[in-house]
Amino acid sequence: MGFGDEIMTTGFARLAKKKHPEAQIVIGDLKKNYFYDNIIFKNNPNITDKKNYQKSKKTICLNTYPGQRPYVKSWNEKRIFWNENFKTIRGDLYFDKKELLIAKKVFDKILNEWESKTNKNFQGIVFIEPSRKDKEYSTDNKKNFFLGEKNKCWINERWQEVIEALKNEILFIQTIHSESSKLDGTFKFKSDFRTACALMSFCDCFLGWEGGFSHAAAALNKKAVVLFGGWIHPRTTGYDLHSNIYIDIEGSPCGMRDSCKHCEECRNLITTKEVISRLNKIL
Repeated sequence: MGFGDEIMTTGFARLAKKKHPEAQIVIGDLKKNYFYDNIIFKNNPNITDKKNYQKSKKTICLNTYPGQRPYVKSWNEKRIFWNENFKTIRGDLYFDKKELLIAKKVFDKILNEWESKTNKNFQGIVFIEPSRKDKEYSTDNKKNFFLGEKNKCWINERWQEVIEALKNEILFIQTIHSESSKLDGTFKFKSDFRTACALMSFCDCFLGWEGGFSHAAAALNKKAVVLFGGWIHPRTTGYDLHSNIYIDIEGSPCGMRDSCKHCEECRNLITTKEVISRLNKIL
């Protein structure tokens, strides 16, 4: 889940700081002198990093870092077993002026391109993150926790069908990175994750799979249509303000770490008609 994990962590840091305003909130394990830092925590007033840590002050340590994820009960080389008692909360993202300035310039440029190409008003602006390109994963790598990415992919043809059906009414913005599957009919922007999230802050909603950007959308209080398939349940890593598409068939949520027939069936059961309908409702 990558950045999504860290965004979830910021939510628990906010709660801890609210309950103990006098304390330092540290991510890591002080018994091991381990301080976990991530770009998601940048500018976050609730989290104390190693550089600013004061040993004499009261400290609350959150053990939510790679290898220690609260939504996971246990796992082995084949499967992840989810913690059914875990429920995520909305996280936080704190942008600096430079990030917002870059995002606003890109956003204004995209609006100008839309106007010059279409001369139409749009129903809404959607930040879209389609499925990633296929990657080769090794099941022998027991340390690679996120082998399940293949189980969170919708075929590109269906993403494209959604855009084709709505491209005259909705402005789609897609940020491009090394693993992106580029879609026709979107306004594209090459970006790092934080700047992409800053750009999302100017959009109306998010469309994509459960992951870093769906958690970012919640942190930014944005509506979203989020595809879950049958790999993990929205009860665990979903948000009530989002329209979550979960396929509840036998075997769901499976948590398999490599490609599986169950998740393939779940992905195929998500129709473009359903996605379009939900997107229209929240816009």
